[in-house]
Amino acid sequence: MFNLVVSFLLCTVLSLFLLLGRIRSISGHSAGPRACRRLGVERPQNLFHWRNIKDALSRKQERRFLDDSSTVVGVVEGLYVYPIKSCRAVEVAEAEVFSAGLKYDRKYTFAELREGPNGTESGSTDWRFVTQRKYGKLANIKLEIWEPDPDSIDYAPGEPNVQSGGVLVVRYPAPGDGISNSDSINDREVQRSFEIPFNPTEGQIRNQGYVMQKMTIWKDTPNALLITSTDRSDAPPWIKDIQAYIGCSKHFALFRVASGNDRQVFRNAPRRAELGHQSVVGFADGYPLNILGLASVADLDQRLKETAPGLTGSTALRFRANIYFKGPSAYAEDSWKRIRIGQHLYHVTCRATRCELPNTDQMTGKKHLSQPSKTIRAYRDIDEGAGPGKACFGMQMVPASEQGIIRVGDEIELLETGEHRYIPQ
Repeated sequence: MFNLVVSFLLCTVLSLFLLLGRIRSISGHSAGPRACRRLGVERPQNLFHWRNIKDALSRKQERRFLDDSSTVVGVVEGLYVYPIKSCRAVEVAEAEVFSAGLKYDRKYTFAELREGPNGTESGSTDWRFVTQRKYGKLANIKLEIWEPDPDSIDYAPGEPNVQSGGVLVVRYPAPGDGISNSDSINDREVQRSFEIPFNPTEGQIRNQGYVMQKMTIWKDTPNALLITSTDRSDAPPWIKDIQAYIGCSKHFALFRVASGNDRQVFRNAPRRAELGHQSVVGFADGYPLNILGLASVADLDQRLKETAPGLTGSTALRFRANIYFKGPSAYAEDSWKRIRIGQHLYHVTCRATRCELPNTDQMTGKKHLSQPSKTIRAYRDIDEGAGPGKACFGMQMVPASEQGIIRVGDEIELLETGEHRYIPQ
């Protein structure tokens, strides 16, 4: 009798656990897109407020990375993807790496209609990408990546969100809403949101009315997938909301990289004969990956205490790198040519030249009139190829293989050093 009672109690407890698990699963599903789970770290790294290299590097690690006999020179501290160019970063603990860079990185971009010679809009197909260089408030558009979840009760191969490889949730302040001056990226309230498929299928493209259009990004004009634009009669409210919020007076659109229409990278990138493939990018500026050392950021921060003591926000995140690492001394990455991160090889192709975009606070979208760009130009005008007055900060990279993975905590092994000379566009 006792055994029967114990068995009954155990079965009851087990049933309750299963029921609670199902309730949690349903509750989790209701908070996001169907059959998906949210991608990203639960507790973001302190790069949002990161100021001191000693906070990020233990004494034991310092001794190890300063040991000349070791080829391990650093550790990955933070990984970031930017699904919509110039919008809010998404921090991840690991990321798949492809020839075009990290999965989910810079696959979408906003664009505006170009003006003709007389100042009028030049035509409905003459689109040009836009960034924080012109519209700082793009920094306040928050992004969530929701990837297919095989453990979801709604998961099925035919589920649209599964077929599209997941969903991008975009959250933005409605036009006229106030943005607080809080120094925390998590304190900002957002009022509206919409969802778009990460990689729409042919059927979704047809059903949603997406069309192929030419879109200019720098000197390239690739075919891209036009999601919607303000000049369409069926334009959804969100595209006009964002147009108004950032202060764009021209027709405004959202584009996605079209399958098979990545832009080939040459200049400082290794060639097909060396890699077995030619490096490509989607909507990244010039190279698939950007890497930046936190010791370099710490050195800049020390200088900014004198030149811009009132500068707010994380200096590190202003540079919108994909990979932040800790370990070596400031600017050690300047001479890197080839490295291994985890199990995969990367070519460090050239220095990253910097425009005025880092003057935008990534937590508020507010632009400083001159900093940190002015300070960087004063001591980092170091590459003759870049031309006079071009500051260099961080390095550009190309994956040696067409597929890999990178994780926070991966060690960085230095395989080759050498000189760099930037080749401009």
